[in-house]
Amino acid sequence: GASQAAIVAGAVGSCFCLAQIGGFGAVANLVGGVAQGTLAFIMPPLIAVTLSRRNDSDLDGGEAKQALIGTFGVAVVSAVTYFTVVGIFQ
Repeated sequence: GASQAAIVAGAVGSCFCLAQIGGFGAVANLVGGVAQGTLAFIMPPLIAVTLSRRNDSDLDGGEAKQALIGTFGVAVVSAVTYFTVVGIFQ
């Protein structure tokens, strides 16, 4: 229906915008940096906290430690995104 058409239109529009950048290396850097930062620093703490809450068990170092790691991950992903976008437009 309409939601599927919106998703397809968004995907095609995103691909079109990425194609206008002109440098595959910049796109690969952006995608790789976001994916690596997310998979290395954001997802593991989220999974650990979710499983800990579901099983009513304690985490080593508590949720604050996991939140700190997740916050670091957000900073890494933000920095990679910022520097890649700045490099693209220079």
